[in-house]
Amino acid sequence: MTNDDATRAVIDKLGDQPGETLTPERVEAIQTAMHEDLGRFINNTSYFVLGSYGEEERPRLEAVRDQLARDAAASNSDDGVDAFLMDDILDVSEFFTSKFKLLVSYADHIVGVYEHSQGGHAWEAGYIDQPTYRDRTRAFYRTYETEEEQYAVYDGMFAHYLLSMERVDRAYTWTTPEELRDYIEDAYAPD
Repeated sequence: MTNDDATRAVIDKLGDQPGETLTPERVEAIQTAMHEDLGRFINNTSYFVLGSYGEEERPRLEAVRDQLARDAAASNSDDGVDAFLMDDILDVSEFFTSKFKLLVSYADHIVGVYEHSQGGHAWEAGYIDQPTYRDRTRAFYRTYETEEEQYAVYDGMFAHYLLSMERVDRAYTWTTPEELRDYIEDAYAPD
């Protein structure tokens, strides 16, 4: 896919988003974003890391992003690799949800790192729980010492999403950052 083809694809996808207005200025902004930033993962193997951007959780998301980029690059020397968080990519839309939908549609791998169900990542998990994305998604969720703690951090809807991911062997549980690192490494080890 050439950069011009990729740009056209993004513009077409944004044009299909309800409420998204594609003024000439928006088209120019999308073209700039595509040429400056989005092309970095369209032409590479990409890992989109999701989860809470809270002060405590974000360092673990960044560690997962960095580990995926490092491990995948080391094992796959023929292809480029890009692991990213949503805010690593330039804004291509004035709507957060449109940007998210575009990124998940292009990502080769969607990596959910969950510690609770409070925040936008719960909405994101609901969105990627569609056949189109499920085969590219893995959920890594933190477990807690007691059932009461577990129940307190994951609401019913999110807990059922995680259970459904377990049933299709797409979920992994962790309690420490070291376990998270090991599960990430195992899940994305080359075949």
